Amino acid sequence: MAALWIHGFNRVVPMSVRPFLSPVYAALTCALVCAVSTPRALHAQTHQHTPGMTHEAPVAAPTGAAPTQSGQAAFAAISEIVRLLQADSTTDWSKVNIEALRLHLRDMDLVLLHSRVVASNVEGGVRLEVTGEGEVTEAIRRMLHSHGQALEAEFPVRTSIEHHERGLVFTARAKDPADTAYAARLRALGLAGLLVMGDHHAPHHLMIARGLGAGHSSH
Repeated sequence: MAALWIHGFNRVVPMSVRPFLSPVYAALTCALVCAVSTPRALHAQTHQHTPGMTHEAPVAAPTGAAPTQSGQAAFAAISEIVRLLQADSTTDWSKVNIEALRLHLRDMDLVLLHSRVVASNVEGGVRLEVTGEGEVTEAIRRMLHSHGQALEAEFPVRTSIEHHERGLVFTARAKDPADTAYAARLRALGLAGLLVMGDHHAPHHLMIARGLGAGHSSH
């Protein structure tokens, strides 16, 4: 409509008069544009949800771009285990214990994020005083008591455990006392790095979920 107005103005008004009418022309053009656009703007501002209202279908994600995570870390880990159990025709559902897996994942969270760690260098590696209060203390003991055995089975490392009234003292040393590079690696990894080392976690979680032991009472 604004374009028709401009076209008509150019055809009807002589060139000699246009300079005197330019302010009027500009004001009228602005008013016309505002009149056309205002209803849409008001409609957008006053648009509200009402009962029974439907939304347009969401735009589909491009092929291959679908999300893969079903939730936060523990949720996603349990979701993966449940899918594996359901896909396995040999699963003995009378023994499955997803609750034990949930509690184990909770222990992992408590130790990794809520424990206090004091690290000190020792010959060939690192000494980690890992402590906490209440449920954190118990989680530390459940998680670390046998974690050293798993590390020794996969890596050139020796571990030891000492009792602490609020947790445990976990020491990791290079199996070869002369391997100063590996000793430096252990010190750099610290508690968090040592906890995540190895490929035993996922099979261990599946074993817990199947009810085959190594549940909440131990790592």
